[in-house]
Amino acid sequence: MNRTSDMKKRLPGIILITGGIVLVAMVIQAVILSFINNRSFDRTSQVLLDQVSNVIEKNKASEEDLIDSLKEDYMVRAKAVAYIVDAKPEVANDVDELRKIAALISVDEVHLFNTDGVIYAGTNPEYFGYSFDSGEQMAYFKPMLDDKNLTMCQDVTPNTSNGKKMMYAITWNDDGTKMIQVGIEPRRLLNEVKQNEISTVVANMPMYDGLSVVVADGESGEIYGCSYEPVVGLTLDEIGISVTDDMLPDDEDSFTGIRRINGFRNRCVFRRSGEYVIGVIYRMDVNSRSNMAIMVIMALYLCFAAGLVVSMVMKVIHANRERNEQLSILTSMSGMYYSMHMLDLQHDTFALYTAGDLILRAGERAAGAKELMRKIVHKVVVDEHQASAQKFMDLDSLGDRLIKKKIVSGEFMVKDLGWFRLSFISIDVDEDGRPLKVIFTTRNIDEDKKREQKLIRRSYTDELTKCYNRSAYIDDVRELPGDSVYVYVSMDVNGLKPVNDTLGHAAGDELLQGAAECMEQCFGNYGKVYRMGGDEFAAIIFVNTRRLKRVQQEFDDVVRGWSGQLVKSVSISCGYVSSDEKDWESFDEIVKAADERMYENKAAYYRQKGGDRRYR
Repeated sequence: MNRTSDMKKRLPGIILITGGIVLVAMVIQAVILSFINNRSFDRTSQVLLDQVSNVIEKNKASEEDLIDSLKEDYMVRAKAVAYIVDAKPEVANDVDELRKIAALISVDEVHLFNTDGVIYAGTNPEYFGYSFDSGEQMAYFKPMLDDKNLTMCQDVTPNTSNGKKMMYAITWNDDGTKMIQVGIEPRRLLNEVKQNEISTVVANMPMYDGLSVVVADGESGEIYGCSYEPVVGLTLDEIGISVTDDMLPDDEDSFTGIRRINGFRNRCVFRRSGEYVIGVIYRMDVNSRSNMAIMVIMALYLCFAAGLVVSMVMKVIHANRERNEQLSILTSMSGMYYSMHMLDLQHDTFALYTAGDLILRAGERAAGAKELMRKIVHKVVVDEHQASAQKFMDLDSLGDRLIKKKIVSGEFMVKDLGWFRLSFISIDVDEDGRPLKVIFTTRNIDEDKKREQKLIRRSYTDELTKCYNRSAYIDDVRELPGDSVYVYVSMDVNGLKPVNDTLGHAAGDELLQGAAECMEQCFGNYGKVYRMGGDEFAAIIFVNTRRLKRVQQEFDDVVRGWSGQLVKSVSISCGYVSSDEKDWESFDEIVKAADERMYENKAAYYRQKGGDRRYR
């Protein structure tokens, strides 16, 4: 009775102490969870900000490449207008006709300058009388007065008349009596490309509940992209964020703070990145709900067994830390890749985080990490890349390749999907720096490869004839093996100038294109054909002496049989030199010998024709 009474007396105290322990534990847990979640947010936000900044920089470089390609295109259009005006001189003073030509060539303005750099005709009479001395924008083209072989294109610049952002390209006509300038307004297209790319970047960022990424204009605050789509097109001020110079001064890298947005408290991190402001926003009530659930569970467990409080707290802290670290890694990586596996090299095991259907089917029922790698290569990689891919995916040699390295990558062609980049990322190493655990990732880079190859082809291709250009010639000669046996062919198209003078430049272009077709048809199967400039061509073909005679005969037959719409025949002077004719001192000596034989052939051609070679 006394013991029961004593227990009853002590019960409130026990309950109070237990409640106090639970309360203190809940407070401690709340503080710990807040600290862990804030750190997790800070790490995640910095990773996301770095990713967005890197992609924006890459897109900016792509935009610069686009502008460069636009310049080349606009200079070609200026030359096209010059050819038309030369062919129909009467349109030079006809505004309506020039506007029709502008529409045909897809430009906004056409201006004709005299040899003193003064506009005397064009699609815009209000500009007549303007000259290269009429302002900074016009003065950019003054070098044209000193070099009639020059063709220029200006960056996007406000024009002299009304400040409208334009790109202008200018060229001399063939006889050097006037300059033709075209103007195009490309800014709207570039802005749309830029904004669309930003929207795509943000939409593809890895997210979790309550977290948003924002990219906005650094001056106006207009939101170009956000993982919460309804705010795209609004300004930061309109959603409750004032990104002022006080908040992000020029000498500060980033801002971290609390802001109330749409009635909710949000933890925010913002950073300037060039002309943009990028930020990560996290709703704190989402974090609070998660924390509250954890604390209630902890309280129930503590009431059931107060003695296990410390152990439970430590387990929860450890579980939360591991969960948040994994969440941070996975959310920052998994959305970026086609597939991602964790490989344990010590125990030959793997864990799948994410995978596209092709990789998933290729690796199903794999018993270990090594078998998984072999199956993926065997079922996914194209036959031509099988050997190199198997060598790259060999886990037995991976340790040596990854010593003191964080990542190794290889690029291979995948069946049905194109080019992929495969990477091993070291995340755990032993005391010697050899990897124990790695992340294996695959990423589709087919579009990047196609864009790269397209740029290379364009930079190495002559616009008119589609032959390789001088840049390609220089690179190929530099890489030509010194012990290879080849034939160097020096070629010159006969009669180009008379054709241009009598039939026009369109006929001259057809003559060059026809000659190039004959060369490609006969020499293209054995090597490459290059346009060196004007009517001069060269070919490097890999044939022996016996085959060369048949190729020469075939070429002569093809040239004799060619006929165009404007030009009825083509004649080409050639000089052939084989690299094994004798012990040549250098490649240049071979070229010189081929040129001499070509000029001998050309001289014989003009002796037979009875013409003057100066008018070829």
